[in-house]
Amino acid sequence: MRNISGITLFSVGGLLLSGCGKSTPATADSATVSSAATTTFDEKAASAQILANDSAFVRGMLTKHVDSVMMYYDPDVVSLGTKVTKGTADLQKSYTEAVKSNPRDVTFQSGGVKFSNDHSMAWDYGTVSQTVDGPKGKPPVKSSGTYLNVWKNVGGRWMIVAEISSLSP
Repeated sequence: MRNISGITLFSVGGLLLSGCGKSTPATADSATVSSAATTTFDEKAASAQILANDSAFVRGMLTKHVDSVMMYYDPDVVSLGTKVTKGTADLQKSYTEAVKSNPRDVTFQSGGVKFSNDHSMAWDYGTVSQTVDGPKGKPPVKSSGTYLNVWKNVGGRWMIVAEISSLSP
């Protein structure tokens, strides 16, 4: 979700429907999360929430409503593309520039979603392709590549804490 020839917009994919998870005993650094892990964890519901977040992200970017996509990010998010972007304020600036390239024809192929043993974290990955306007009136640029999103369960909501994409024309 970074720049490639100006913009690599959609690393957040997420057609995800697989996962694995096991409960683990509480430890000093995971007592709060592990207590939740003793209850039944519904991977299908968690995957559906992540998928809904991904779909809303794509809709928000395609309609150039950058503000609406920021709610899916942890305030301390780290985004890796052609450069490192830290925090939602800088990420919002990056996406505001990205939507100026008129993204379209976005497709994702999910490689799946996986969950940490205590269900506090998840990650989804796959391939993505898109078309954006060429720089300075040049023909449109088609690009494709891969993405990885790392999600954290915050009070029952899945939020992106890290993402990486690699797109090239």
